[in-house]
Amino acid sequence: MASSDKKAPSKKPAGATAPTPATPPSAVAPVEQLVQRLPITTGLNARPHLPDVTAPSLEGLEVTVPAGEDLTEDDLLERFHELARAQAEVRERAEGEPLSLGDEVRLDILGYANGRLIPFSTRLGHWMELAPQEMLPGFAEVIAEASVGDSIQVGITLPDNYPVESLRGMPARFLVDVRAAREVRMPDTESDAFLSTLGRGATHDEVVASIVDELEGERADLLWVDAQNLVLDAVVARTDVKVPEALIQEEIRRRWSQMEGEALALKNFSLEEQQEALDGWLHHPGIRDDVERRLKIALVLRAIAARDKLQLTSGKVRELLEVRSAPFGITPQQLSESLADPTTSAQMTDVAWHLLAVEHVMSQAKVRFEGADAS
Repeated sequence: MASSDKKAPSKKPAGATAPTPATPPSAVAPVEQLVQRLPITTGLNARPHLPDVTAPSLEGLEVTVPAGEDLTEDDLLERFHELARAQAEVRERAEGEPLSLGDEVRLDILGYANGRLIPFSTRLGHWMELAPQEMLPGFAEVIAEASVGDSIQVGITLPDNYPVESLRGMPARFLVDVRAAREVRMPDTESDAFLSTLGRGATHDEVVASIVDELEGERADLLWVDAQNLVLDAVVARTDVKVPEALIQEEIRRRWSQMEGEALALKNFSLEEQQEALDGWLHHPGIRDDVERRLKIALVLRAIAARDKLQLTSGKVRELLEVRSAPFGITPQQLSESLADPTTSAQMTDVAWHLLAVEHVMSQAKVRFEGADAS
């Protein structure tokens, strides 16, 4: 089911009328990307009453990483599409101009199910390609019927494979503000001129071969991340780590504030509404389990770093962050901005400490990848 209502209610800041231009990448972005995608909990040393953890032995650490899925034709087509869009002609759409599938749109999004905000559904200033989405069937198609500046309501039924099991098959409602849009005119992907601009070969076969190499390299990076997660879980299992409930709730509140709370305040949600949204996070089993795991890993790595007297120099900070951020598309410029920004430099140092401890632990582990020789 999909519905559109251009008079749908929208929690907007007072006086916010015209769409604003896209915001350049913030110095905070690299930090949050690393923290969200790796089991990192920052600022732990500043928190009082941390539980005592005995650093476990690193002897005999061994894990086997399951083989990743094979590349599919869809994977290749998706990457080829991304490369083509990067070469497209782009035109800013004017206020009131109709949208079209294929546009780049800047949206404010609030998602509801069962009368409550869906955790992680809040997005402000979110740029996306206006194209069908497997997890939100009908979402893009309804927005494509709107115009720049519209506030609309999109009603859909969440699919049976939706990531949150409790919401599968449930009706959901999204309040969407269309803040800006860009018309995207795709190039002729069959032309020699297009292939030349890609710089990946003179024929389609050569371009496809380069894409295969690129995707396989990315998957190898992700398999190594899987290996590290398996090793970290094995290390945590070697010691008794009891995380106080108060610490878990404090970390959930911190994550909620960064990822959703600040956005809800900007949308003029009342304190009661914000508390209701926070309660959704606090009682979400998946979020709680993830936070508890992150805290256990952080506490165990902290104990190992102290026992083994690990040292972190400024040069090592940069080295660790450059290597680990590259697979996530974080540029050296973004990294430099984060390290130079007083509001994020301490957090980046926390990330570097985590990476140093992980590097130390991995140097003691034997990792075997299914289908490959042990390493």
